[in-house]
Amino acid sequence: MLAPRSQIASRPPALAGMRATKGRQAVLAALEEASDHPTAEDLLMRARKADPALSLSSVYRILKEFHDRGMVRRHVFTQGRAVWELAQRALHAHLIDVRTGEIVELPEADLVRTYQAAAEALGYRLRDVRLELYGERIDPGHAQRPHGQP
Repeated sequence: MLAPRSQIASRPPALAGMRATKGRQAVLAALEEASDHPTAEDLLMRARKADPALSLSSVYRILKEFHDRGMVRRHVFTQGRAVWELAQRALHAHLIDVRTGEIVELPEADLVRTYQAAAEALGYRLRDVRLELYGERIDPGHAQRPHGQP
């Protein structure tokens, strides 16, 4: 069955090849707007603004579909809960505060670039990097982010 023309015309490019359901569009929009690493529960609360009927099981199903298509990355850090981010973002490392669970992105980390260069020298292109650093803030009052992150 074909989607109505209006739905096809408004389908986000990331959903190409998928039915652009209200739930998929809402979860995708929540991921695109995220400046953090949301859990499925976080995404549910954000996506319900666009689709109030959305359920947690639907969010998990949509995330699995997105993950299977390579659209999102799933990370499990110290608390054992999965957090999500769009796969189209640049490869980067994560610094996890072991006291608070805060996740700080280290964009364009030199180590990631080193791994990319090494893989390319061997004839490979990295599809993903899972570099997780665990630490704790030396001065709890110091909240400066690397590379001007908010």
